[in-house]
Amino acid sequence: MSTSEDPLPESMAANLHGAATEGAELVGTSVDAEPAVIVEAINSFLAKPKKAGWFAKVDNWDDRALPIGSLWGHAIARKFGWQWASLTQHDHDDFKAIAIVNDDRSLAVFPFHYCFGCLENHVPPTVLLAYNMLDAAKIPQQPPGGYMNLMDGVHHIIPPA
Repeated sequence: MSTSEDPLPESMAANLHGAATEGAELVGTSVDAEPAVIVEAINSFLAKPKKAGWFAKVDNWDDRALPIGSLWGHAIARKFGWQWASLTQHDHDDFKAIAIVNDDRSLAVFPFHYCFGCLENHVPPTVLLAYNMLDAAKIPQQPPGGYMNLMDGVHHIIPPA
């Protein structure tokens, strides 16, 4: 399977900071907080998301995954210099998604889809673990231009309590 990159749609790029600010409010931090603080707040929220009010309905994609994913990408960009990209994975249905990617395009994170998956499936998040592994340079070198989904390879040996 090959992956190609297109410019991020201008409308999406223009809304990322505002969405990240909304995500910061959701997880209880500031968009300008240290990236490690942001990532820890995201991980905690995804592990135990707040319940909606009595009559409120939460859309996990629009109301949570998009703002929290924007905040996560914002933190990774600030800490590691990664950039937002529009990727197409070429297989039988050409899956398109927004990702945050490193300089040589060897790694990618699909923050919106990952957050949505955690929220919908009640999966223990590995956002903080992935961040700590990146920060400690513990991710094995990957081929440039491979766009390996970092989150596919980051798993807890023992799930967090």
